[in-house]
Parts: sequence; structure tokens; C-alpha cells
Amino acid sequence: MAVRGGEIEPTRIMVAVNESKTNGYPHASESCTAAFEWTLKTIVRNNASRLKILLIHVQIPDEDGGSDHVIVDNIYSSPEDFKHMKRRDLFGAIRLLGYFMKQCQDVGVACEAYLKEGVPKKIICCEANDARPDLLVVGSRGLSLSTFRKIFIGSVGEYCLKHADCPVIVIKHSPPETPQSTLDDSTTL
Repeated sequence: MAVRGGEIEPTRIMVAVNESKTNGYPHASESCTAAFEWTLKTIVRNNASRLKILLIHVQIPDEDGGSDHVIVDNIYSSPEDFKHMKRRDLFGAIRLLGYFMKQCQDVGVACEAYLKEGVPKKIICCEANDARPDLLVVGSRGLSLSTFRKIFIGSVGEYCLKHADCPVIVIKHSPPETPQSTLDDSTTL
């Protein structure tokens, strides 16, 4: 628990959540689901009244204004098509956050949800630095990145470890649950 402004406030834990790369919205990825479940099981336990979960989900816009996981032939797409996709993705993201908010409510822990747009690793750190949670929890697919990807892109968890102003926990899959590729990282809601 933290003391802010003379009052004792609950310990605030920010948990990053994302959609499945295979199934898209509203399906959560296995890695974020594992991180969220670990947080509930390990940290929340019987302390729900003394904690607050801050959920964050970041949508990645593509160059055309849609989301990165929607494949569209730009020749046959109109601005209205992109508005429709963006609206559909917004509703999917809200449903994804709602799924995790309901789980928080089911165990009696207070929660807030943030929906942002941009580069996930940068936005997560920016929001963590602004919201100042006591802890940031992110999931990891547990897959090794190629040398090229590691040098030029890096993982969200690795970036958060280096750039967030709060303690960061990266939750990896256990070896039998580790997906064989990044496309296998999905959970059905």
C-alpha cells in the first residue's frame, strides 16, 4: 500500500493485455492471459481489497489507418472500409478489456482499463510512467527472438524492463505451454 496525499491507497498493479495474433479480437493471447492469471493467483490472492489492477491494451495502427492484423487489398478498399475496420477493432478491444475487468470483479479487486493506440512497448512504458503503478506485469511468449529481431525490434517485456520507472515482472509460459510460433499465442474468450 502506498501513501499518497496523506491517504493510504491500494497497491496498484498495471497488467498489459493483448489480442491473439491468430484469432484477433476479442481473443486474448495466451501470454497475457498467463500473466493476468499469475497476477490474480500470486499477488491478489486474498488481498483484493488492498489492490487495484490497471489494465492496459494498445492497438497498433497501420499505415492505412486500420489495425495491423487486418489484411486488406488497398485497391478495393474505401475510406469507409477502414472506418468500419477501426470501429470493429475498437469494439473488440473494449470486449477484450471487459473480459479481464470481469475477472477482476469476480475476485473483488478494483480495476481500471486503458485503451491506447501506438507502438505497444513504448505506450505501455509511457502509461506506466504516467500512472506510476507499484508494479507492471507483462506476458512473454517465451520464444527466443532471432538476432535480427532482438537487435532491431526487441520484445515488449525486454523494453519495459529497461524503460519503465517501476518494477516490472515478465511472466513466461511454462515449457510445455510455450507456443511453437508467435502465431500460436491465442486464448479463446
